[in-house]
Parts: sequence; C-alpha cells; structure tokens
Amino acid sequence: MNSTPALKQDNKTGTVSEKAPQHFMLNAPAPQTTVPIQPSSTVTTTTIGQGKADVPVNLNCDLSNIHAFCEDYFKPHAPVVAAFGCESLHVCRLYGSWDLDLAVAENHAALFRSIRILPAQTVKDGVVVWDDLTFQFAPRLFLYIDKNRIVGFASTASEAEQLVTQFSKKYNKPKPSTPTGGIFYLIQQDGDAIKCHDVALSPETILSAEAMSLHYGSSIEEWHRSYIEKLHEKVNGVSIFEGSPGTGKTCYLRHLMGELKESHRFYFIPTSTMGVLSRPDFIGFWTEQRRRYSDRKFVVVLEDSDAALMTRGSDNREQVSAILNLSDGMLADFLRLQIICTINCTASDIDQALLRPGRLLSHRVFNRLDYRTATRLAESLGRKLPVERDYSLAEVFAGHSTVEINHPRIGFDATGE
Repeated sequence: MNSTPALKQDNKTGTVSEKAPQHFMLNAPAPQTTVPIQPSSTVTTTTIGQGKADVPVNLNCDLSNIHAFCEDYFKPHAPVVAAFGCESLHVCRLYGSWDLDLAVAENHAALFRSIRILPAQTVKDGVVVWDDLTFQFAPRLFLYIDKNRIVGFASTASEAEQLVTQFSKKYNKPKPSTPTGGIFYLIQQDGDAIKCHDVALSPETILSAEAMSLHYGSSIEEWHRSYIEKLHEKVNGVSIFEGSPGTGKTCYLRHLMGELKESHRFYFIPTSTMGVLSRPDFIGFWTEQRRRYSDRKFVVVLEDSDAALMTRGSDNREQVSAILNLSDGMLADFLRLQIICTINCTASDIDQALLRPGRLLSHRVFNRLDYRTATRLAESLGRKLPVERDYSLAEVFAGHSTVEINHPRIGFDATGE
C-alpha cells in the first residue's frame, strides 16, 4: 500500500517535518502521536494553493460540535479532526456487513476508540457486540467501522480507497445461507443526528398463501396480489391499514417486509418520534439513504398514526403537512417514498387531503374474523374457541377472549343499587 509520512515536531522551534514513510499493515500497532489541544478552540495556520499564499488562513475548530466516537456523513469525528486539521483529507465509504469481532481481535493494538455493548443482566446468553470502532494505522490513516459501513480517512484518495478495500475483503461477513425473514430499519433521533438501526424478522413471519387465508379470510389473496403490484409500479403514495387493535395489521406488515425484502427497504418511525417527519434535516437523511440504495424502493411505516393523520389542528399540523409533502408533489417526486399508516380509528376521521385520488395508494380495513373463519384458524393451531362470536387474530392466538373491563357509568343515566 502507499506509504504514509509520519510527522516529527521540534519542541524548540515548533516546526513540523516529515520522517521516513511507514508502510501500512492491518495488524500493525498504531504509532503513538501527541496532538496538542488548546483549552477552547484550536487555531491552525495554513496556506492556499500549491505555492505559499500572501495571507495566512486561520481555521477555528469548535470541538464541542464534533462527535467523540461516531463519524457523521458531513463531519468527521474528533480523532480525525485532531489529526488532519486543515491538511489534505480524503474519505472513502463502503456499505455492507463485516465481522467486527475478528477485526478487533486481529487489530487490537490499532484500536483507537470503541463502544462495547453488553447484554442486559436479565438476558441469558446475550450477545456482546462492538459498535463505532475507530482504528489508527498511521498518524494520518484512520478507519471507522460500525454495523453497516466502513469509512477510511487518509491524506490521499488512493490511500483511503485501498484501506477500505483491503479491510472489507479481509473481514467481509457473507450472507447467511439459512432462510431469513424480512428486515426493517428503526429510525431514531440521536441528538442532532437521525440514525436507523436494522431489525431482523424471523422466517416464520412470512405467511404461506394458506396461512394468509386462515389469518384474514379468502378475500385477502386477490387484494394482496393487487397491492404488491402497486408497490412495485408506484414510486410514492400513501396506504392506510385500518382496524381495531389485534386484527393483524402488524402481522401483515411483517409478511410484506419478508416478501419484498429484495426490492424494498422498510423504515419504521415509532409514534414517540413522529415529530422527525417535520425536521428540515430529515430530507438530508433520505437523500443519503437514496444515494446508498438507489436500486431499492423505500417504504415508511407509521404504526398507530391516528393522531398524526387526524384533521389538521394546532397539535399535529406539522406532521400532517409533512406526510402530505412526502407522499405527493415535487418533494415526493425527488424522495420517492411509499408511506404505510396503520390506524385504529376510521378513515373518515383523518385529514381528507390524504385520501384524494393520486395520493392514496390503497386503503384496507382489517376486520375481526367471523366465527367460522376464526374457528378454522383456531383448529389449525390445535385450539378451540369458547364462545360463538367474532374474534380478533390476537384473541385466537391467545387461545381465549380478551378480558373486558366494565367501567362504572356516571351521569344522568347511571343506575344505582
């Protein structure tokens, strides 16, 4: 690999000179480098262009705005900033999956920063994992890696690319050969950053045609086939899954994620972080995702999104407007997002702008199962239903009906004893 010059500082004069080049090895220990840190911001003087400039340039670097461990797309983290300052810096990125345990074991001496995640004490046989690893192989040769990406930092573009390529080839984690279910990406707010964490689903979440008919009745097959075609053909739009709790909306979503795992990427936004939809930098997040996965269609899942879809008021105006903009119009043409919203209320209660033709991709009501359909499902599970009435999926799988809570009645029509 290309050699990287080391730096040597004269303590008397303060000048910096280059030592003999050092050759990079993945398992070589990182040279010890001392970087002077000022109490507040660091000021560095440099010149512009190939020759010397007449006027020096001062660079003020506020370390309070720099992450200590995690590399950001538009901003290197602290070790890289401290090492390069305003000198030549080139970055190379690669997305995939790697064996972090083996990488740490074979390059332990070069491990500069790391996060170690231990399982909760209540979890038996939990997995200990690495995250946000930074290796330093030379004074100006860094490699950052997490579960989904490798980022190389070097003084030249060729060095950064060679570092990433060599590391990826050695520690690449092959895809499992065993059957897997779908996968979705949980969107979270981490301070000022927007991140997503992958969540793998088991193979059992993918339903066979027979199982789907047992779960939702015979009418589901034709609708499901038509809906899959729309998700392949359309690049944006809103789908609304309506139904009372326990009627199988989430179960169907899990199946959808498994069936479309090769062509679509599913992003899940929890109800507690629904406000991320109206953040201006959310567009930047989607732009980066689109750059990485240009061959996929994106599906955003908003579960239990009743409040966010209600007719616009003072408490949800920004969220409704964000969904409208993301699902239709010029912004939707750019981002190309398909949005699936699950609601427990009725569609008549939500903002009617979401239901207009051209924006609404599909509207499906997930009903409770009639007694005959519920009985067939229960028998396939080796269970019997206690009462002849309709059932939700959750009640059938639980093996009994849900407990009904009788609330005391108050008012003029309340009866007393």
